[in-house]
Amino acid sequence: DREMALIAEQPDGEGGVETLGVARVSADPGNLEAEFAILVRSDFKRRGLGGLLLGKLTRYCRDRGTARMTSSVLSGNARMLGLGAALGFTTRLAERGIMEMSLALK
Repeated sequence: DREMALIAEQPDGEGGVETLGVARVSADPGNLEAEFAILVRSDFKRRGLGGLLLGKLTRYCRDRGTARMTSSVLSGNARMLGLGAALGFTTRLAERGIMEMSLALK
């Protein structure tokens, strides 16, 4: 009850589906903080899928009453850091080469 995964799929043309992206979130036992991660298939980057998945994760956490969302992001991942900034996340240097994105939900 503390973890959620969202999977973006599309038909593969052969009766199956192919995965385009995955977003996961895991909250601590007190539901004070939830750590998230997003992975988008290379050929679907820069199409808004990451933003869609992050928006859905944020709403999910907010609806659950989670106080804060966080994610560790490589400092060179400008796309993810930019997406986070556009959605109101703050960033801080967590350690060399790693940024922590954070968003207060309450």
